[in-house]
Amino acid sequence: MSQNQATAYPPPPASTGPYVVPPPAGYPTKADQPYTQNPVPVETKSRGDGFWKGCCAALCCCCVLDACF
Repeated sequence: MSQNQATAYPPPPASTGPYVVPPPAGYPTKADQPYTQNPVPVETKSRGDGFWKGCCAALCCCCVLDACF
């Protein structure tokens, strides 16, 4: 192979630093998002004991259905 042939993927110029592949077209980047100085604090709320009430109710239904059939 001679030195004058063009290659499919030539190496990047050495003066620009490491080569970074750009994202696909339409892919969101950090530059697309607005900069926020103070992010809004996240509020957490207690969900209560609804899960355990539902669990106990399902268990009772299973026991009743098992006794009936």
